[in-house]
Amino acid sequence: MRVPDLLSQPSRFAFWSARARAAVLALVGALMIWGLVAPGAPPRAAAPDPRAAPGAGHVPPVGNDVLLYQAMAGQVRQGADYYAATARLLRERDYPLRPFVTFRLPGLSWLLATLPHGVMVALMALLVGAVILAWTVRLAPALRTPQATSWASLLIMMNCLTAFSPRLIVFHEGWAALLVALSLALWRPDRWLPSALLALAAVLTRELALPFVLLMGGLALLGRRWREATGWAFVALLFAVALAFHARAVWAVTSLADPASPGWTSAGGWPFVTAAVQQATLFNLLPVAVTPVLLPLALLGWAAWASPTGTRAFLFIAGFAAAMMIFGRPDNFYWAVMITPLLFAGLIFAPAALRDLVASPGAPRTRTA
Repeated sequence: MRVPDLLSQPSRFAFWSARARAAVLALVGALMIWGLVAPGAPPRAAAPDPRAAPGAGHVPPVGNDVLLYQAMAGQVRQGADYYAATARLLRERDYPLRPFVTFRLPGLSWLLATLPHGVMVALMALLVGAVILAWTVRLAPALRTPQATSWASLLIMMNCLTAFSPRLIVFHEGWAALLVALSLALWRPDRWLPSALLALAAVLTRELALPFVLLMGGLALLGRRWREATGWAFVALLFAVALAFHARAVWAVTSLADPASPGWTSAGGWPFVTAAVQQATLFNLLPVAVTPVLLPLALLGWAAWASPTGTRAFLFIAGFAAAMMIFGRPDNFYWAVMITPLLFAGLIFAPAALRDLVASPGAPRTRTA
């Protein structure tokens, strides 16, 4: 398949000046080099340091988080209060209890405690299938051939399946990421309500989905779509109310004597992002040099798709990655799950993006509707 035939229209970069295109190429190259020469190494499940002091100075291994969430759901299933049970489990496992965001929002635990395990696995499977189908339909008009659409669908499926595991249905990030991905796939300027409702479910599952809500609301404001902007503002307001009740409930079962989190400003930079994505996707089966090369190309591809959906996907993924460069400890690599369902589908747009970026300044370009 010839590269010019992949897309049904020129990439966004086809109409940029030569200087701007050179700057984009330089940025992509710099990110590749940065990721290759300074690879991060977030562990899968680091062993606890026996010299670490209890509480604030000790960060529990990530592998134990799944066991913690399973225990939380089990306690609620047996009739325990979610907040009291969670506080007890956190203390027993030497996790920090302050600030209140160290407690996960209770919705997923309540659902896990109410529905049988098999039903939850089936719901996750349905959600994964919905994301794959919705994005296949969404991407098809942007791609010229059925083969290109199949490759895009495969890339979506590959990273959605990373979040799908009977063991990982207790993991909040997986549910929230898939809900965000489905929300964006279903969004239309004239049909935004289903997208907003899915985003509400996502942010009530994991507050890491809030940047997506703020992005969608902000772009609605910029586009002067007042009803849509009001809808996204209402989603943010509902989340703020739920978070306030959550904080109050956490404060009722904790005290200043409880250990506090060491914070989330480790500033791991781009190497942390590449290492986190490596660990959170099937790319962890490949050599470590692969992800630092493919990740900037995937971002470039999303930036190249000249459509409202492409713009939103790029801004969310790039913005979340930028936040990860500043915030997040090495054991928070699973935050990358929030962007991985969509991330590498951008590779389908990358060849056309590179073609247009290296084209001669005088090369003719034709816009299509």
